Amino acid sequence: MSAREALSESAPSPARPATRSLPPAGLGPEWRRLARDAPEANPFFAPAILGAALEHLAPAAVSLAVAEDAAGRLVALAPVGPARLGRLVPAVSVYTHLYGPLGTPLLDPADPVAALARLVAVMDGGQPGRRTLLFPDMPIDSAAGSALHSLAATTGRPLAVIGRHERAILRPQAMAEKVRAGLPAKTRKELARQLRRLGDLGPLEWRSATTPRERADLLESFLALEAAGWKGQRRTALRDRADALAFTRSVFESAAAGEARLDALTIAGRPVAMLASFRAGGTVVTWKIAHDEALGRFSPGVQVMLQASEYFEADPSVALVDSLASAGHPMIDRLWPGRQAMGLAVLGPVGGSAAFRAGVLLAQGEVRARAELRALIRRARRPGRAKEDPS
Repeated sequence: MSAREALSESAPSPARPATRSLPPAGLGPEWRRLARDAPEANPFFAPAILGAALEHLAPAAVSLAVAEDAAGRLVALAPVGPARLGRLVPAVSVYTHLYGPLGTPLLDPADPVAALARLVAVMDGGQPGRRTLLFPDMPIDSAAGSALHSLAATTGRPLAVIGRHERAILRPQAMAEKVRAGLPAKTRKELARQLRRLGDLGPLEWRSATTPRERADLLESFLALEAAGWKGQRRTALRDRADALAFTRSVFESAAAGEARLDALTIAGRPVAMLASFRAGGTVVTWKIAHDEALGRFSPGVQVMLQASEYFEADPSVALVDSLASAGHPMIDRLWPGRQAMGLAVLGPVGGSAAFRAGVLLAQGEVRARAELRALIRRARRPGRAKEDPS
């Protein structure tokens, strides 16, 4: 469950933080370096993807917060904007969105705590230690999460985590056995049988696209495949929203080789299951998956996810693969054994305040209410659909 729902971007805004709305000249190389080297890097804050989000998705009040050390070296970066905690308390928040649910700030690996302290100072603006700062979609136990806990302890600022939950991750180099080998024997046998049945329909081929030219060939197939399923019926496919479509096209056109990837399972050249992924440094996020629902009995979405898992496992430079999936997802949770604690981290003003405590309570209540509503919706959905879609 994402705690973004505890925030309100439409409420009246507090004064904007002291950020630079446009990157200063020459920031590009430093930004790329930080995106690559940050501990547990965040692909959504790398230049190509964040640039597309700021252009096509973000409210006008969102801008780029950059922090430098005394020598002028970039040590922290995140998009930030005004928000309301619990729809009441004015705050400044790291910006995440529906198509980028990961809010880990980019921090210099040499000293993440010092880097985060400088970023917090930028977010505080002219009110050092007095603002409420929000870090949505934060991996709680990551290097950035640990840095936030350390900073709170040393500065006397209260820290609350709202909507804590776990989502599936993969740490390929730390696993005792491969994903496929870790599945129950009965499951492996059944998946192999289903793959053979798919092969009866025509020649099977796995395709991967990592360069801009290769991705261009497959992107239209991905958009069409997603729109042909239940998301298209509900008008929530990428093609159904002009801003989402523009964001998607921009990312796949502008991202460097390896920063965006499409994997496809094809039958006689026709894609029947596809996975879109993003990467920065050693972190990969499996962004969106689509499959031919008419072939659902053969689990094509599971097949493409397993194949992609084997690609990740074979690459020694991949340290973390984040599913971006909701807690307890019925498909990806069965495949990937790792879990990452997530939540909305709220850093209060020094010494705390009544407004901070009220905002936390209101936000906690809203997250619980939305979780209950989501549970009702899931029970009302037809069986089987979520098993094929981890996005």
